[in-house]
Amino acid sequence: MAAAKKTTTKKTTTRRRPSAKKAAPKSPIRTAAHTVIDTVEANVVDGFKAVRATVDAKDLQAALDIQRKYAETALKRTRQGAEKVSGIASKAVKEASEPLVKRVQDVRTRVETNVNEALGRAA
Repeated sequence: MAAAKKTTTKKTTTRRRPSAKKAAPKSPIRTAAHTVIDTVEANVVDGFKAVRATVDAKDLQAALDIQRKYAETALKRTRQGAEKVSGIASKAVKEASEPLVKRVQDVRTRVETNVNEALGRAA
């Protein structure tokens, strides 16, 4: 007797758009990455809106105005995102270098103390 064939149902997955409330990134790298992604996503969405509006424009001047406004908005948003990423990177580098700077300062203080003591004894 042949074994009964098992039927499996294929699980269908649907891409879900991330919820508007995002979990706070835990590291500067993630924060910067989310900033870049959010900026690009907003530019793409606005770009499609601009293309649709351009296609529906009543004349060439209106189409050019739509494209100009989109370009200005996208450029401003990109510049703001770049400034935010730059600030995040600067802060991360500063925080990461603080222990090293402190160690160098401690070593410098010890060396200066030892040199001063040695010169004081030699004099």
